[in-house]
Amino acid sequence: MDLTVTPKTYENIAAREDNFDPSWHPAAQLLYRGFSDSPVSLYFEPSDWATLRIVIESASASLLRYEDRVSLDMVGSVIKGLEEFLATEATRRRLRIETEPQPCAGWHEPEEYWHPLATAWYESLQRSGQAVFYQASDVAFAYFMAEVITRYLGAGLKMSGRLLDVILKGCTLLLATEASRRIARMELTKIESRNIDAEITALMEEYAAAV
Repeated sequence: MDLTVTPKTYENIAAREDNFDPSWHPAAQLLYRGFSDSPVSLYFEPSDWATLRIVIESASASLLRYEDRVSLDMVGSVIKGLEEFLATEATRRRLRIETEPQPCAGWHEPEEYWHPLATAWYESLQRSGQAVFYQASDVAFAYFMAEVITRYLGAGLKMSGRLLDVILKGCTLLLATEASRRIARMELTKIESRNIDAEITALMEEYAAAV
């Protein structure tokens, strides 16, 4: 059976707005809004928004239940659930969904209470080459992960190795490491080298014309 998917309709937009809950944790609100502002949501059906709401509700509950820690199982399940909605560039590349490089506006300021390492990680993403492929959902996912990292590092000597595995999974989905970028076939260095070669060629041509 062939399934025809049509772009966003009025009913889809209504489903998105009806499912938003202002009582969610701020990070969960950003996640939901991030999908609203991302191109992938153009093909979301009402069922997508309804299912996404279950995942976002779970993300919010995991953050609101405790102020200084999170549930390992819940965070892992939330990340897995968000992958179903193409939240990150790594997932989109795995499914061969191409996006044009473009500056991603809407980076939210780090929270003052975040752990310094979580803040540094969050800000490093903005300065990294893969950020040109980020959509609003990637940025919101990064914000959510910074919140999780803050609570993980705040545990001090009681940090969990299993939760670290979940955090590293989130880092991989954001293509934060060279290994994850190579697996996704993102060649940032080669792209940069071609740009440098083009600039050198242009300068040589200008010099030759001047002579």
